[in-house]
Amino acid sequence: MTSAQLHDYWDGFYDSVASGGVPGEPSAFARWAHERIAPGAPVVELGFGTARDAFFFANSAHPIRAYDFAEAAVRHARERAASEALDAEFDVLDLYDADSVLSAAAQLSALTEPVVYGRFLIHSLEDHGRTNLLDLAAKALAGGGELLLEFRTGLDAGGTHLFGDDHFRIYLDPDHVAGEIVARGGTITHHEAGHGLAVYKTEDPHVARLAATFS
Repeated sequence: MTSAQLHDYWDGFYDSVASGGVPGEPSAFARWAHERIAPGAPVVELGFGTARDAFFFANSAHPIRAYDFAEAAVRHARERAASEALDAEFDVLDLYDADSVLSAAAQLSALTEPVVYGRFLIHSLEDHGRTNLLDLAAKALAGGGELLLEFRTGLDAGGTHLFGDDHFRIYLDPDHVAGEIVARGGTITHHEAGHGLAVYKTEDPHVARLAATFS
């Protein structure tokens, strides 16, 4: 798919009734991350989707700055944040556009030791989108903080997917992603993969969790 096609797909999804099937409660990854990160640390969520994890962090006293490819997702999140008077900002970010990535990196470099959080994002990106995301994280975290990622691995390729197989996915090798992080000066601080980490109804995907620092 081209980046324009991916944009149109995700924008349509988050403006459709189909997105209502996404659970409202925070993901297991968000709960795991919450136990890991310092109280009050700023959280930057990339690819927030329905923003269920972003609002979980905001309601747990973490300032939130969150980005998504889809204008529909941003619009819905802004409306909810305003109605609940939460410390949360939502903006559009095109990870396929170098200027957008540089602009976001400049904004995030002003934060003090943020957590850059991406759940089920990097497996939905083409290679150059993932490259830009990791470059962004390396710049944003140069002064401290941590990158937290959860994504589907190659062992999930033949699994059951409750939201169907029309979602764009690249099933990734966790060691390869870890190597990409290390190549940018990162240090892997947590690395695990398996079933049981992201169970949803009858779906138990094989996923990886990676954490890294760059300072």
